[in-house]
This record gives sequence, C-alpha cells and structure tokens, in this order.
Amino acid sequence: MNSETLRDHVLADDDDLRDALEMLLRRANQRQLWLLFIDGRGRLGEPLMPMADYPSDPLEIVSVEDLGDLGHAQLLAHRIGMLRELTGNDAVVLVWERVGGDAVAGEEDGIRLWARAMKRQAAALGIPLRGQFLLHDRGVRQLHADDWL
Repeated sequence: MNSETLRDHVLADDDDLRDALEMLLRRANQRQLWLLFIDGRGRLGEPLMPMADYPSDPLEIVSVEDLGDLGHAQLLAHRIGMLRELTGNDAVVLVWERVGGDAVAGEEDGIRLWARAMKRQAAALGIPLRGQFLLHDRGVRQLHADDWL
C-alpha cells in the first residue's frame, strides 16, 4: 500500500487501518480530531475531516436548536451519525491528534475523556465506530478499552 493506492486498499483489520492512518496523517502537530469513514467495501471513504478546537469537556451541556440540551460528545456523535448516513459510509474512525507522547494517563486526560464519551455515545446511537486512535509525536496507536475505562 502506498499513498496512491490508499483509497483502493481494503482495511481488513486494525493493523491495516493503523498503517493507513500513519501513511495519511504521519505525526501530530496540533490538538484536533480527525473524522474518517469506512465505506461498504472496507476502504477509506469520503470525506476525511479535521476538526480543530473541539471542547475540552465532552460532557459539558450545550443547547442546539434541533436537539435541545445535550453534552458536546452526544452532539458530536449525532452529527457524525448524520454525516455517515448522508455520505453512505458504513463505519466511523476517530483519530485524536495531540502533540506529545503516546501515553493516555490519568482520569483527567482529555483523550481518555473524549474516547470514553464517544464510545458510549456511538453505542447509544447505533453508530458503527470502527476504532479510535491517538496521533502523537511519533505516529499512531490504537486506543483500547483500558485507555478510556
């Protein structure tokens, strides 16, 4: 797989997905969230969306006209679900980018808080979350349950 054939490559397992993310995103340079989709054939779908300046607290309540009062993570999950349906993709991948190492440490770690909240919201809303990853100074690593529990 190379950057020219990336869109045609079936991402059959988590290692394939991590390799594709490393090729695509390389290393962290700021705090942001990357939203990616997986199509019905298991390939990287469209669009690939970076989102800078997401809130620090995924549980902070916001009010939006169409959904009322809800937490930031719940709002983001609703919007991601809508995008997935509109684009005809099958699954979602979240990549949390931050400058620093690959460790997720402490109960107040922002990556931990967001990964936990998005895992719960995706499950509650029936959004197929293929995986969550951390993009750090040296590359990409997959987040697992012990990273957010």
